[in-house]
Amino acid sequence: MDRLKRLDRSRAALWTVLALVWGFALALNFLTHYVEDDFVYKLQLVTKEPLRSVWDIIPSMAIHATNINGRLLCHGLDQLFMLLPKAVFNLVNATVTAALIAAVYAMAAGRGEGSAALLASVALALWHFTPALGQTYLWQTGAFNYSWAVALGLLFLWPFAARFRFDARPMGAAWKKLLFCLLAAAVGCWTEVTSFVCVGLGAAFLLLGKLVKRQSLRTWLWLPVASGAAGYLALLSCPAERSVKMGGLRLEALAEGFERAWDMLWRWGTVLVLAWAAAMILALLSRCRKEALWCSALFAAGAAAANFMMAAAEYYPERCFCTTAALLILAVAVLAPELARRGRAALCAVAAGALALALAAAVSVTGGVRAVWETHTAVAARDRQIEALIAAGETDLVVDRVTSDSQYSPVWGLWDISNQADFWVNRSVAAVYGVRSIRSP
Repeated sequence: MDRLKRLDRSRAALWTVLALVWGFALALNFLTHYVEDDFVYKLQLVTKEPLRSVWDIIPSMAIHATNINGRLLCHGLDQLFMLLPKAVFNLVNATVTAALIAAVYAMAAGRGEGSAALLASVALALWHFTPALGQTYLWQTGAFNYSWAVALGLLFLWPFAARFRFDARPMGAAWKKLLFCLLAAAVGCWTEVTSFVCVGLGAAFLLLGKLVKRQSLRTWLWLPVASGAAGYLALLSCPAERSVKMGGLRLEALAEGFERAWDMLWRWGTVLVLAWAAAMILALLSRCRKEALWCSALFAAGAAAANFMMAAAEYYPERCFCTTAALLILAVAVLAPELARRGRAALCAVAAGALALALAAAVSVTGGVRAVWETHTAVAARDRQIEALIAAGETDLVVDRVTSDSQYSPVWGLWDISNQADFWVNRSVAAVYGVRSIRSP
C-alpha cells in the first residue's frame, strides 16, 4: 500500500499521465478536419474570399463586431490560425487541453500535494461528462469558443483560489502582475458566459476570504478583477451584442430559456450534481477543512450560473454546457483529496467513485475514438473526391455528406454540406475550394 501511495504521488507518475493525455488529445486533433464555421472563418468576412494575410483579419473582425458577436479576440485568433497549417493548431490545441486538465487537477489537489490517480480521474471525468466533446475540444472554432475559454478562465482563477485556500501571496514581481492583468482582460472579453462567471468567481473568492477567513480586502488581485470586468464590458459594447444577442430579450423568451437550462442540467449534469451533493454531505460529516468546503460550494455556484445564464440565449447547444460541466467536476475534485484523508470509510467512497468513473469512461473512450476515426475516414474520402472533381475541371461539385450519431464526433450536431447549393455552409466551402458551387446529392 505504501509503495502504491509513493507511486501515485511521484512526479514521474504525474508527468506520465499528463503526457498520455497530451498525446491522446494530439492524436484526436490530427484526426479532426475543418467543420462548418471553420470554413466561414477561413474567409475574409467582408469580401467572402479566402484569407491571404494577417491584415485581412482586421476588416473581418470589424464586420464580426457589427453582425455576429463581440468575441473579437477569440475569433480573431481563430482566423489567425486559419492562415497557418492545421498541424499548428493541432499541437497548440492539444497543449491547451492538457493545460485545462492540469488546471482542474492543480486547484483540486492542493498545495504541495500530488496524485496521479486524481489527475487521471479529472481527465476521464472531463471526457465522459462534457457533452458534444467533439465540438468543444476538437472542432477548431468550437475549441476557441469553449475549451480555450474554460482553460483561460481556470488559469485566471488560480491565484484567487490559492489565496483563499492557502493564504498564498502569488506574483510578487510587478511585471508578473502586469501580465496577469493583461491575461484578465483577455479572459474578460473572450465569451459572454465563461468570462462573466470566471471574473465573478474571482471577486467572490476575495469577498469570501474576508467573510470566512478575515482576509484583508486590500490586495492587488482587485486589479485583474477590474481588468477582466473592463474586458467584459468591451465584449458587450460591440453592436452585435446589443442588437443580435440582447435585442430579442423578452420575459416569455427568458421563461422558455430557463426551461431549456433546466432540461440541459437534467440531461447532462444530473450525475455530476448528485456526485457533488454526496461528496459535500460526506465532507461535512467528515469535518473536512472549511476552505475546501467553501471552495467547492463556490465552484458549484459558478457552474449553476454558467448554466442558467444561457436562459438569455436564443438557443442552448450542448457544447455551451462545457463550462458548467468543468466547474462541477472541479467542485467534486476539490473534495476528493480531503475525503481521502478522513478515514477508511471516506477513502472507500472516493475509491468506489473513481472506479465507477473509470469503468464508464472506458466505454465512452472506446466508442468516442471509434466515432472520431469513422468521421476522419469519411471526411478524408470526401476531400479526395473534391480534389478529383476539381482536377477534372468541375466547378459545380456534388459530393457526399458526412454525419455522425456520436457526440464525440466533431460533426455531431453541426451543419454539413446540404443538397442546397446556396446554403451558407455550402457557399463557404465552395469559396474555400475556389469552385462555383458544392452540394450533396
